[in-house]
Amino acid sequence: MICETLYVSYKVETFKSFCLVRIKSIQIPLGFRFVSKTILCLRGFMKNDRFFFISVVVSIFIMFGIASQSFAGKIIRVATVPAGAEVSGIAVNQVGELFFNAQHPAGKGEYYVVENGPAALIGYVDGMDIRTYNGKNVPIPNEGSRSQVHVASGEYVILGKSGQKLGDGSMLGATYDSNGELMFISNDVDYNAFIPLSASEAILYTAFEGATRKGVSGISRLKLQRDKGRWSTNFGKSGMLDLRSIGGGWVLCYGEVSPWGTPVFAEEYYFYNTMLWNHPDLHDKDEKPTYMKGNDMVFHMPKMMNRYLGRVSNPYRYGQIIEMNYPASDNPELVRHFVMGRLSHENATFMPDGKTVYMSDDDTVKYTNAKWNTNSGGVFFKFVADHKADLSSGTLYAARAKQDSGTDPNTTGFDIDWIELAHGNNEQIIKWISEYDGIGPKDYVEGRSNFVSDADVKNWAESKLNKDLNSDGSIGTYPDNRPAFLESRKAAAALGATYEWNKLEGVTNINGTVYIAISEISESMDQKWGHANWATGKKDKTEQGHIALNKEGCGAVYRGIMSEDYNLTRLEPELVGRTTDGKKRCDDERIAHPDNILGLANGSLIVAEDAGKSAHPVDMLWLRK
Repeated sequence: MICETLYVSYKVETFKSFCLVRIKSIQIPLGFRFVSKTILCLRGFMKNDRFFFISVVVSIFIMFGIASQSFAGKIIRVATVPAGAEVSGIAVNQVGELFFNAQHPAGKGEYYVVENGPAALIGYVDGMDIRTYNGKNVPIPNEGSRSQVHVASGEYVILGKSGQKLGDGSMLGATYDSNGELMFISNDVDYNAFIPLSASEAILYTAFEGATRKGVSGISRLKLQRDKGRWSTNFGKSGMLDLRSIGGGWVLCYGEVSPWGTPVFAEEYYFYNTMLWNHPDLHDKDEKPTYMKGNDMVFHMPKMMNRYLGRVSNPYRYGQIIEMNYPASDNPELVRHFVMGRLSHENATFMPDGKTVYMSDDDTVKYTNAKWNTNSGGVFFKFVADHKADLSSGTLYAARAKQDSGTDPNTTGFDIDWIELAHGNNEQIIKWISEYDGIGPKDYVEGRSNFVSDADVKNWAESKLNKDLNSDGSIGTYPDNRPAFLESRKAAAALGATYEWNKLEGVTNINGTVYIAISEISESMDQKWGHANWATGKKDKTEQGHIALNKEGCGAVYRGIMSEDYNLTRLEPELVGRTTDGKKRCDDERIAHPDNILGLANGSLIVAEDAGKSAHPVDMLWLRK
């Protein structure tokens, strides 16, 4: 017996001679997994419940076949990185070579390069085709071997280390101010974009997040050459890009190469509360946060961007998706797509139609507070472009989740509806953004905002919904749609989207099926959290939000159920970590704190960890076959 009892509750949607039966409360043990599936059953000419029952029974057998195909494949640990480092920048080129980085290895400095400190690594695996690999796990290294990268097959070849000298006179990962003075050398190496030029030449673009609080980012351009089958870097022809043409980069995170061949970069953690961007305490000589007994009430320092630009920075010029045109040229063009929303972009993934894009908003209530910041998690966004392969105009949406009746993160999924925020284009939005240029500390007034305020967002939302949201007896108005594109997370929350996702990380797709990672099912996703108002931060533990799961601090990867036009209608757990000892330790044979994820055309899924030594001995890279 596979299971003694099968409880089925279903709903039927008739489409021609087929019916869609959603098995809502089925739990089928399969290895260590519980699988809930959406299945198709052939109804044909069935006219009564007897025949329908038979169809359901037949469908269950079909479902077992589907499930065995989907989950019979194993999960393989294909690499580990040095102690304290996280795995980042996973990318696979046209011949199956796997690229990944070791970000901020533990030691002196850690997030930025210092004398005698460790350096972040950029590299790839020579001698392994990740598309066909089906071998053994790489062993977890013993304590004496945790200072290097280990791979299950082949050899990890280092293509660059933070701080190495480059041909343009810069150093790998270095950021320089407007006077050409070195600000710092980042160890926060992230997204890799592999651009082939020929069988023996390529360019590898790599994003550097910044250096913890020093959020100014960089992009390196490494010239690769293949000799005797192995890639190496020609440092004399490599350099760092100047990002001043787009106003600099603010915590560049992961990315994806679009279906039309352009690398796309995501700006993460732009800032927690725009109102504070020009607060005098963030621009004085004290550069310590409050938790270090300083006066900086937020983590990142906008003064660093001012130093980089040599002028006052505008917060609305950060937190976007950035596309690189002409990546094979010596002078690629960077373009900000303001129409895709301003949020803590972790990544964007492109559907095969060349128009639909899903975007993850990597935020958490862990680092916010009710006084200074909106007490909000992240929002799951969708963008639909007006034209194929053109991201300059389109419609922005935010997801509203309806949780299943359960609370077990291993089996509980979510139905997803999409709320339209607004339609727009880059040209119009940049005009709105330009209105906020030049606003600095001298313009700050306590209790007021020089930017789009929460009151503005509420008035905009009331005008969209034709509803009084703040109980003041009137319906507010707003002249345009700038809140949707300049304060996208707040705008989404105000319209009723789910804003309790805790650290939405990588988002990818496999032939049009979306997968999304959540680093920790905790905080605002925990059923013990309650619900917090997005604007005031006031929390009510007696009220539950859209998400209320049992805590699983080791995280999960969800799989999307897709309908026509690549519309995601549901999320179901695909891979779930498991807490073992205490509150933080995770099962070494499962994923822990998934971050970057990457889908392959053959159905495989690559999962990179940002776990830390309290969760896993070293961070790991997994292949789900």
